[in-house]
Amino acid sequence: MKNDSLQKLAEKLNSLSVDSFWDVGKFLVEKVLPYAKEQKLSEEELYKHLSAYPGFKFPSSLLKQCHLYFSYYPDVKKRKLPENFYFELASKVPDSYRRAEYEKLALQNKWTISELKKRIRQDSLIEKENERTKFGFDLKNTDIWAFEVPDPRFGKAGYRGRLAGQIVANAIYHFTEPGSYIVDPFAGSGTLGDVIEKIPIFGDRRYKMYDNEPSDGRIVQNNIFLSGIPEESSSVDYVFLDFPEEFYSSIENVDVALSNFRAKVKTTLRETKRILKVGGRASVVVNTDIGDEGVVDYPFEVKKMFIDVNFKNVANVYLPERSNKKFNYFERKPLISEMRQLLTFEKLPETRID
Repeated sequence: MKNDSLQKLAEKLNSLSVDSFWDVGKFLVEKVLPYAKEQKLSEEELYKHLSAYPGFKFPSSLLKQCHLYFSYYPDVKKRKLPENFYFELASKVPDSYRRAEYEKLALQNKWTISELKKRIRQDSLIEKENERTKFGFDLKNTDIWAFEVPDPRFGKAGYRGRLAGQIVANAIYHFTEPGSYIVDPFAGSGTLGDVIEKIPIFGDRRYKMYDNEPSDGRIVQNNIFLSGIPEESSSVDYVFLDFPEEFYSSIENVDVALSNFRAKVKTTLRETKRILKVGGRASVVVNTDIGDEGVVDYPFEVKKMFIDVNFKNVANVYLPERSNKKFNYFERKPLISEMRQLLTFEKLPETRID
């Protein structure tokens, strides 16, 4: 890559006003993107390189929006609505027909920009509800899955450690295939079984649930630390792991907490790898813990342990949750962690050294 050429492009962009979205988009389309094609760079890679320059004032996400803005509305100066309306449409509405409809409505009803934003947001919520109805659950297509309350159809109300069924549903949708055989070694209140049984599109998935203390008749009693996972080797397509509380020691001693966690994950990981087919996947729900002695980065530990035994990390999803811990504003305490992660890994074929 010719750094001098890229630097000149970055300097020229930086000379444009931060508010001149159309001018920035015009320069991107006419000058920057042809350079990217010449250098065989993707648009995403180029924007990251530009944003990395010291003092560069446009984040890569804004560059992408400006590019769309100019591409969709090269004639914006001749249009009847204020320019910020078209920037909003370019940023939020990918479909050309719908952009034209919003433009028509805004002109007819003499909307303010706030009214346009409100209408786009309302329509987005309606679409989301339609998707939920279509699939039978709140389907997410980003790497942040936030749910205010657990769907009452999945799991048992009041069960300690109950995981929102929407998380399980999204995991099955994104990380399994039709006909997959799925195993949950820590089934808890049976959420995974409820999801597969009650959502029609998962009707072709087969599953087995285990737990040391079964909460209903579908769950087979099993202690993974005594008996492993009672499945044939290389027979399972997907393993869902939501570790029980016993995996997490008191954070009063970070070394003890990590030692306990690693020991239990090691046993679980050994059995997970054994029963998974090559190309099979495992998802792990895990959180970071924060205490007086410091931070215990459990997600980092899980990633390292899986990768060390020949798994590939294929997805990291963030699961915001609201903590019930009370906070005393007059007493300095460690921050409260409200962010779990769903880490997904794929079993790779073993490499042979001749």
